[in-house]
Amino acid sequence: MTATPPDALARQFDTAPGDRPGSAARGGEGTRPSGGGSGGGSRPPGAGRRAKLRLSKVNPITVTRLSFAFSLCVFVVLLVAVAVLWFVLNSIGVFDSVTDAADTLTDSSAGDVRGWLSFGRAMEISLLIGAINVILMTALTTLGALLYNLCAEMIGGIEVTLSDQ
Repeated sequence: MTATPPDALARQFDTAPGDRPGSAARGGEGTRPSGGGSGGGSRPPGAGRRAKLRLSKVNPITVTRLSFAFSLCVFVVLLVAVAVLWFVLNSIGVFDSVTDAADTLTDSSAGDVRGWLSFGRAMEISLLIGAINVILMTALTTLGALLYNLCAEMIGGIEVTLSDQ
């Protein structure tokens, strides 16, 4: 692991001395010398500052926490969506039609169809699928963070260019 000086980020910004807000009011204090003539380092209007950063490590514990929180939100959305969908389908009579069709096609001994289409059964299945989703999503994103750290050690990580426009 390499140590970076505290002003490494500031040195990566390619700013001209007059670009910072309030630099004219301060009389130029705290700005870098232009190294050339007057006005030679100014950018055209609309051109912003840029910084190149490298994402070389991701903390797996942070990824686990964030992934768990996100998957819990997805879990709640799944439960609400299933409940709303079940009530809509029940109000338009889809489950009654399916039960009548099952009674017509069988010798009415398949009365368990109504039990399978009940709200309680739908929510039980949604809870089971949602819990499995929370566990798998959290585990897989944590594994992904660990694999990213291994790959980033070999190739150096992802380089990102941030710009201020």
